Amino acid sequence: MEALAHLRQLIASLDEVLVDTLCARAALPFDEAHYALPEEAAPSLQAVAGPFAAAATPAGRLRILRPPYLLLILPALCSAGRSEEAADCLAADSACLDALARRLVLSVHVATRKREAVPPPLQAALDTRDPRRVEQAITYPDVEREVLARIRGRVEARSPDPALPGRVAGLYADWIIPLSRKIQVHGLLAERV
Repeated sequence: MEALAHLRQLIASLDEVLVDTLCARAALPFDEAHYALPEEAAPSLQAVAGPFAAAATPAGRLRILRPPYLLLILPALCSAGRSEEAADCLAADSACLDALARRLVLSVHVATRKREAVPPPLQAALDTRDPRRVEQAITYPDVEREVLARIRGRVEARSPDPALPGRVAGLYADWIIPLSRKIQVHGLLAERV
């Protein structure tokens, strides 16, 4: 379990980087004219989790994250508006996507560590092969609340926008943390065929 604790510390440090990049991006408007937005709807968390967990390269992970980033994260994070500085927006987007991918790839490693020492409740869930039961077994609401409080505090220290802590915490609560769990579930179940 020491390795798992170390991974949690790494995730916390990557959360700092991700929050900082999200704060920087939120300071810029979301100008749809700068993007070739996907025509299809944003993929579900489940549709992103499996391919992300299986992606072998950083470029592959970024390709998987790009549609939900453009269709879900940017509109929730940024005010819509015109921007004459496309290069600044695109550079900030690249930094956000990179930080998000690095943070989520640790979910794959967390699943690996959890497989090494499977507690009985998780083993029982794994034996059912039911992704919902496995996700329930690895979900710790108290830990997630601590993460969200840490995220809010980091945003408050980085941005004068009083609404931004709630928006970033909302992205974590609704998207980043659940996606991280689903990536872990995919990894846990993939190894137990």
